[in-house]
Amino acid sequence: MKAPTFTQSMSWLHTWSGLLFGWLLVPIFFTGTLAVFEPEISHWMRPEIRHAPAEPARALAVAEARLRQVGEGAPIWRVQMPSSRQPAVGIVWGNREQTREEVLHPVSGEVLPVRATEGGHFFTHFHAELDAGKVGRAIVCLVGLVMLAALINGIVVHKKIFQDFFTFRPQSSAQRSWLDAHNVLGVLGLPFLLLITYTGVVILVDSYLPAATYHFYDGKAGGPRGDVVRSFERRPAGVAAPLPSLAPLLQEAETVLGAGHVGWIGIRAPGDREATVQFMRHLDDRLGAVADHITFAAVSGWELGRQTEWNPVAYAFRTQVGLHLVHFGGYPAQWLYFLSGLAGTAMMAVGLVLFTIKRRKRPGHEFGAATARVYGAIESLNVATVAGVMLASAAFLWANRLLPADLAERAAWEIGAFFAVWALTLVHAGLRAPGAAWRGQLYAAGLAWALLPLCDVAGAPGLLDAMRLGVDLTALVGGLALVYLGWRVSRRFAAAAAKEAA
Repeated sequence: MKAPTFTQSMSWLHTWSGLLFGWLLVPIFFTGTLAVFEPEISHWMRPEIRHAPAEPARALAVAEARLRQVGEGAPIWRVQMPSSRQPAVGIVWGNREQTREEVLHPVSGEVLPVRATEGGHFFTHFHAELDAGKVGRAIVCLVGLVMLAALINGIVVHKKIFQDFFTFRPQSSAQRSWLDAHNVLGVLGLPFLLLITYTGVVILVDSYLPAATYHFYDGKAGGPRGDVVRSFERRPAGVAAPLPSLAPLLQEAETVLGAGHVGWIGIRAPGDREATVQFMRHLDDRLGAVADHITFAAVSGWELGRQTEWNPVAYAFRTQVGLHLVHFGGYPAQWLYFLSGLAGTAMMAVGLVLFTIKRRKRPGHEFGAATARVYGAIESLNVATVAGVMLASAAFLWANRLLPADLAERAAWEIGAFFAVWALTLVHAGLRAPGAAWRGQLYAAGLAWALLPLCDVAGAPGLLDAMRLGVDLTALVGGLALVYLGWRVSRRFAAAAAKEAA
């Protein structure tokens, strides 16, 4: 028997690793794509917040006034300043073990009765940890490494990679057209896929190569950060002293960090003689995800220190973090990442579909008598992985509008809706024929997304601002695209059935 060539060996690896890990890669990539617009989704899920432009001094004044009312005795105060993507003022007070938080109108100082929700952060959290803590993070690490390997051997398998980019035959056979789509999407998004996968692997390096942390920092996760980020905090003296107004310190901080660039303010030991106030710069306009900061003695107003220059190695690492998180570049860069993420998700989804189409046409006996059942299970998993996760993501947003605003553990119920719907899509796919399962779930996901604007207006009446409207319009366009895809898939299965009957 002739030994397989190197390319054939790589093809086998690409096929089976793509299938087995694709069941995780598609949900991870899709939720990561949604996470590009985490602030916008979070704003959509808290419709009680309205855009109200406010000067930084005014926003700090309302936050300071409220913290003096509710935070007396708390050793930690924090203020999140409003921005174009996060229009309200957030305040936090408490200690290291327990904190409380409120959202304030940046002009009036009114406490906004926002509903409890995980917001868009759920998609970020799922993307990074599968909502499963350290175990989930370890799985994501493994999947990221496999993804990087799959991209490389995918390039090896497709020797005519650039020729494939210009070859798309939608009217040819199902297998040929799906393969063309997989190739075109893969080549089109190859630079982005390599960038986002490599930076994702680098970000999580401490999770799968922890030896350095354990050796040099006794296993303390925050050890490396302590070597890079300078702290100018002081130990509380235990001597009471009134906290002066923070407005003059904000003005001085803005001369260092830039006017309107303060993102977070942290007050340690307010009311103590050794209280400190730290002003941190936001990351929205820089590639390197490092937060310049300056710290003052709260009582005297003296500057205790600043950090605006960074270790070159640490800055290089944080630049890769910035490339992955895309806080830089404004909406043009974020839309580029979003569309590239959708293309990458589609490429992986098409790869899963291609696997079953090839074996539908040439069924083998890889699993003996159980081969048909195994391929049936694979088809069901493919449907739930692709269409199911899209339907579940829409269900998460629908739950935000349909659940009572004052429901206990409301955020957990929203997340529960996501996983419950996703589980139901797997059951549905297992009970239906492949064509019916794909058609039904693509139509359901499409309608769920397309009707989301109506759900928004009905569940949170009032004037729509630009951010909510942007989420609604994006959902509408995406939903219509899924409905169209469901129609095309339905026609494909119908044509295949007619051909077999003839």
